[in-house]
Amino acid sequence: MILPQAVPVAIPPTVGFLVQLVKSTALASILGYRELTKTAQVLTNATFQPFLIFALVALIYFALCYPLTAWSRALERKVARMR
Repeated sequence: MILPQAVPVAIPPTVGFLVQLVKSTALASILGYRELTKTAQVLTNATFQPFLIFALVALIYFALCYPLTAWSRALERKVARMR
């Protein structure tokens, strides 16, 4: 059977794709990578505080992507234990 052999190999690229999908699509129809980055640039031009604004943007994306990578690690461990 090929599926048990393919799952451990397929998990990292699949999760990487999910993270890229989160960053490249609109999230909840209002939050997308380009929209958030453009808004951050506009706010930076208005407030002259680029570090603060882009740090907040990074925290938002970290909060969105970290659970996916943590889930991936847990899934990889579970698959490794099943072997």
